[in-house]
Amino acid sequence: MGLFDNVLGSILGGGANGGKGLDYVAIMQWVEQQGGLQAILDKFRQGQFGDVVGSWLGNGENQPISGDHVQQALGSDAINQLAEKLGIDPAQASSTIAQFLPSVTDAASPNGEVQQDSNELGDMVGKLFK
Repeated sequence: MGLFDNVLGSILGGGANGGKGLDYVAIMQWVEQQGGLQAILDKFRQGQFGDVVGSWLGNGENQPISGDHVQQALGSDAINQLAEKLGIDPAQASSTIAQFLPSVTDAASPNGEVQQDSNELGDMVGKLFK
């Protein structure tokens, strides 16, 4: 899966369900279907959440985002696809993305930009979440 696979797997603790009851493999597949992490961040920027995304990419504290904001930025179709993959309702899917997206983005962007080298990123994420 690449970049998102390493980051999300490290955050969730590895394994298909990440030890938290979530199927992170399905989440990663969904992210790839959306065009990858960078494409999702671009949708948030276009949806008037540029300052929030900037906090995730920067060195300061990550601003939170709500499930409603996720729905607004990514659209009902995308959220419904994720909900179907995870076997949960769309509100839960939006909340799941809202919970993990700031941490994933922060871990994937130690220098303010999403990393392309998944090995380097995996090492950084491993240090952050141990």
